[in-house]
Amino acid sequence: MGAPPVRCRIYIVFRHALFAQGIRSLLQGRRAMQVVGMESDPAKALEAVEALRPEVVIVEESDASNQSPTLTGILQRHPAGRVVALDLDHNFATVYDRRRVVTTQPTDLVRAIRGFPRQQGDPAPGGTATRSRPGRVRGETALASLTRRVRQR
Repeated sequence: MGAPPVRCRIYIVFRHALFAQGIRSLLQGRRAMQVVGMESDPAKALEAVEALRPEVVIVEESDASNQSPTLTGILQRHPAGRVVALDLDHNFATVYDRRRVVTTQPTDLVRAIRGFPRQQGDPAPGGTATRSRPGRVRGETALASLTRRVRQR
């Protein structure tokens, strides 16, 4: 028998309880993911993120293009992790993925830049999202539905 799968620990920072519960429900059935906490108070959320050191922090934002103080604080205090800012107003996610790369020569920098290819859904030159194939990304339907429900409240 193999070892149990390593779980990606996730912390959710929210303003709307329905959003947090919806995200938790979406992730609950995933064996490799575990929601380790949720918080609506920004100060308590920052403390919890520092103490728990989750691999991923999901932050509910109203406009992810303008970083809230909460998002800025998490980015400053959680430099080794991934932060996903979900913009419910525009149905868009901004992913902050910090990696450290040794660059002792110019080719190392070029390699680091090339190591970040555009992914499905990333903005293309000109600002439109790209897709590898037509249709929705897995989970996108549920997230769009959740976004509509939160807006209606």
